[in-house]
Amino acid sequence: MDKVSFLQEKSAFHMKYPEQSDLSFYRWFTQQHPDEAIGWYHLGQAKEAQGDTQQALAAYRQSLFAKQGPYFNEARDAYQKLLREQKRQNWRNQARLLLAALAFLYAQFVFSPGPLQDAAPAARTQTAEKPVGTPAGSQPHVEVIAVPAALDPKQLQSQVRRYVEGRRPALTQPYTVIVVPEVPGSPLFTPLLFYQPKQVKGIVQYNPASRSVISKRWFAAPASFAQEAALATARTDLATEQQTLQHVLTLRNALYRYYQQKGTLPTRLADLAASYPGNYLPQIPVPPKRLLLESYPYHPAAFQSGAAWASLRDVLPLPGYPEPLSPLEPLQVRLAQKSHTLQLLSGTHLVRSYPAGIGKNDSTPEGYYTILQKINKPRGHDNIYGTRGMVFQGNGYAIHGTNHPESIGTSVSLGCVRLLNAAVEELYSFVSLGTEFIISDAPAPASPWSNPPLFVLPAGPEEETPQVIYTWLH
Repeated sequence: MDKVSFLQEKSAFHMKYPEQSDLSFYRWFTQQHPDEAIGWYHLGQAKEAQGDTQQALAAYRQSLFAKQGPYFNEARDAYQKLLREQKRQNWRNQARLLLAALAFLYAQFVFSPGPLQDAAPAARTQTAEKPVGTPAGSQPHVEVIAVPAALDPKQLQSQVRRYVEGRRPALTQPYTVIVVPEVPGSPLFTPLLFYQPKQVKGIVQYNPASRSVISKRWFAAPASFAQEAALATARTDLATEQQTLQHVLTLRNALYRYYQQKGTLPTRLADLAASYPGNYLPQIPVPPKRLLLESYPYHPAAFQSGAAWASLRDVLPLPGYPEPLSPLEPLQVRLAQKSHTLQLLSGTHLVRSYPAGIGKNDSTPEGYYTILQKINKPRGHDNIYGTRGMVFQGNGYAIHGTNHPESIGTSVSLGCVRLLNAAVEELYSFVSLGTEFIISDAPAPASPWSNPPLFVLPAGPEEETPQVIYTWLH
């Protein structure tokens, strides 16, 4: 696509959606034309102008996989330039830390009490906040990877061995790899963080420190993940790790959206679970018992506005587990109308996939939106909106549940997006106010993704609006 066509697309977008910003257009354009470098370049420029270095790098990086065309070379140069600047900044930060450490050691040497000096009176101890518990240390790490269907047993075992030897060089603790049949539409030999295995071809436990296989088990025919006795420990370990990842991703996304809207982080995590209309989350998730934590650690002082999302790894660390190789990103909801599929994504990671009901006669509007309101038990005649509602456009458009489950997967509404009640309760738990929602007519296959067990944060009466009767475009 040349520059003139790109500008024509931009003009048409703003005529159709006058309330949306240039940044919204760039996001929409990259969804519609992921192989066009010109869109990724402008998205990177916009993110860089905002000071969001990590998101800018991610956009420029995507352009490297686009086809040759206008702004391909510019995007590559911008990517390399920003990487160089980031490296220089890292060196400057390290130098400052080194100088501070040397100054501290010098002060300790010069001013510490010697044999002829009396020690200074002990300083008054400051009152500490209530501890969140002592973490249990490294937890059993599990990865689920899909493999090609055409591999024979010898090829399969050889390629999995190469995967464990080369995929996690930074790990020092033993970890487990669950090998599953190929998942249509998903990458091969790549950790599927939020996939619930149904069948398993094999399981390998590997020690990266000694570069040795601790144990392995290959099945002549795919085994049932839910029933195979040899997978009992892996089932428990995977469930705990997925639960922890979901909690941390949900909290980081809520913190990020809170910062985008208010320009600061909340004083406490509990502030995210305020009453309507400030209910970013229904509740603050509690860590799994295995982690021995009363609550997730929260360090708002570690936040860096110039690297807002990236710094959340320090603000709200992932306790007990390594950060994913492909980094977690802010949550995004996408609706592919042609396949009636609503997906929840975190960067390259598919978190959830749901069948959806949409508007008849193209009445569900394409475009880029954000979650504006979250309502528990939205009122409407005959309970037509189900158990949860999330407004994404002020003139009557929402994602909501339904009292007609048979309508899911069809085009029958007046414009709203319908989900099964169990699905909308889970989505409501994941997404916060401000989470992006992209509706596209681009073809997207309804891949047979297997969601993990339901993740639902109970919503209370403080998130209800009993005085309001909604008239959404059901």
